[in-house]
Amino acid sequence: MCRVLIISLFICLVPGLSKENGPLEQFQGRIVGGEDADIEDFSYQLSLEINGNHSCGASIIGEEWALTAAHCVEGVKANQLTIRAGTSVKGKGGTLHKISELVRHPKYHYITTDNDIAVLKVSPPFEFNEKVQPVRLRKKEPKAGTRGVVTGWGAKVSGGPLQSQLQFVTVPIVDREECNKNYGEYGGITRNMICAFGEGQDACKGDSGSPLVIKGELAGIVSWGMGCNVREHPGVYSNIATLREFITSNTGIK
Repeated sequence: MCRVLIISLFICLVPGLSKENGPLEQFQGRIVGGEDADIEDFSYQLSLEINGNHSCGASIIGEEWALTAAHCVEGVKANQLTIRAGTSVKGKGGTLHKISELVRHPKYHYITTDNDIAVLKVSPPFEFNEKVQPVRLRKKEPKAGTRGVVTGWGAKVSGGPLQSQLQFVTVPIVDREECNKNYGEYGGITRNMICAFGEGQDACKGDSGSPLVIKGELAGIVSWGMGCNVREHPGVYSNIATLREFITSNTGIK
């Protein structure tokens, strides 16, 4: 269920696969170029598990609500999902929460990957502490060059073993028009997407659904991309600024 991501924030897709010809392939991923992170510094980070196994990243946005990518929960029932909160170690520690409600964006398209966002209602609610805290939703789309932080679980070096320790990387936002130049054959970059890329920091095979945070605000959700550590194909994220209405209408969170 996880898309390939480059911690520079690129998502590796199968060569020749077009969004117009079929859905983007999804991979269990690894973050390249990341550094070890403590959950206390990224207390909004969640692990989304399917049948007890880590599958995607997610973010806390309220006492009862989490946010992830729609493709992470495509074809999955709520009773197959659990959320793990408050831990830096994948699959261990923290608190487990069942999903009582799952809402994908009604206009999510599995081929174009537009509107790639879903909200999850958790039970029991999160108990906020130094390891479990919500992240604010960004109201304005970030400008090109603005630096954001992406977190998730994965390998530190390309080809290395998967890491159980939470990782983080810093990446700058890429101008949408510039990003779109090389993504035309894949359906293009819509207003509901933002791009980011950092030289030498690729989330080549990383967690879909993971947060891109700028100055304490959730600006994006890891969604899709093409290639690993390829400047011409930055990582693509769901744009929180344009998708806030969906979030608010389903959760009441602004």
